[in-house]
Amino acid sequence: MIKLSNGQYIIGFDDGYQLGKTANFIFDNGVHMLGSAEPTLKEKSLFYDGEYFKVCEGRMALTEDKFSDDTARFRTMAGIAMELKNENIHSAEIVLAVGLPFSDYGRNKLKLIDYYNRKKVLEFSYEGEDYSVTIAKVIVCPQCYSAIASRLGNMKGDYLIVDIGSKTTDVVYVQNGLPIESKSITVEKAMVKWMKEIQHEMKVQTGKEIPEHEVMKAALKEEGNLPAVYTELIRGMLREKIQSLELELVERGYSLDYINLIYVGGGALIARDYAGKYREHTAYDCDLCANAKGYEFLAKQLIGKKV
Repeated sequence: MIKLSNGQYIIGFDDGYQLGKTANFIFDNGVHMLGSAEPTLKEKSLFYDGEYFKVCEGRMALTEDKFSDDTARFRTMAGIAMELKNENIHSAEIVLAVGLPFSDYGRNKLKLIDYYNRKKVLEFSYEGEDYSVTIAKVIVCPQCYSAIASRLGNMKGDYLIVDIGSKTTDVVYVQNGLPIESKSITVEKAMVKWMKEIQHEMKVQTGKEIPEHEVMKAALKEEGNLPAVYTELIRGMLREKIQSLELELVERGYSLDYINLIYVGGGALIARDYAGKYREHTAYDCDLCANAKGYEFLAKQLIGKKV
C-alpha cells in the first residue's frame, strides 16, 4: 500500500485463480456464501450488503473471467481490509490497482474497470472490523510485465519473463527495458491444470485419490502426509511439466540457452526446483506478491508521481 500526497492510498490486488495477493498478504481465493446467519468464527468472515461470506478458504473453480459475478469483489474487499488493518486504517479513499493476463489486457481492461466502478463505495466488515472504502480510480496493469516493472530500467539486452500462473502462463519478451508485444504470448499450461493432471496420473498409478493440497505440499517440498514414494512420483511428474513448458517455448522460437530468462511469482518456485537444467543466465524471482507490488508501482507512475 502506498500513501499519496492527497491522502489517497494505492492498493494493488492480484486476483489469482488459486491465491489472492496484495503487496503484503497472500490468501486462498475461495468465497463461500453464508447468508444472513452470522458465522461462528470471525476469522476470514466478510459481512457486506446484509449477508455473510467466508473469504480466503479453499480454491474457487476456474472461471472464464473475473467480472461475471461478485466473488472477485469480495476477494478484493478482503485484500483491501488486510492492507488497511496493517496500517490501523478503517476509512480510506483508494486507487485500486489490479491486473489481467498479458494477452487479455487489451480485450478486457475496460470491462474490469467497469466492474469495479459499478460499486465505488464499499461499506463492509471483515473479521469483525468495519471498513468504509471509496474507490477513486481503477488502474489495470498487465500481469507478468508488472512483476518486473520496477527493474525495467536496468534490463539491457533481451529478456524473457515467464509467469507460471494458476490458469495460464504469461511470457513477456523485453528488449532494452521495453516489452515487445509481438513476441509476448500466453501459454495454456499452468499450475491448476498440472495439479489436476498429476492427481489423475496418481490415481492411475496408485489407485488412490490424492488431495490437491497434498500434491502442492509435495511440489513445494513442504512436510505432508504422503508416503515418500508418492512424493517422488509427484515431483517426477512436475519435472516433466516444466520440461514440457520449456520445450514449447523453444518450439515457439525462444532460445532459452542464450536469452536472459526470469521466472517470476509463485511458479518460479516450481521452475527453480524442477527445471532440471542449470543456466547461469536464468533467474528465479519467487516473490508471490511481485505482481501486486508491480501494480502499485505502475499505478503511482501513471498518476504522475515519482517513485
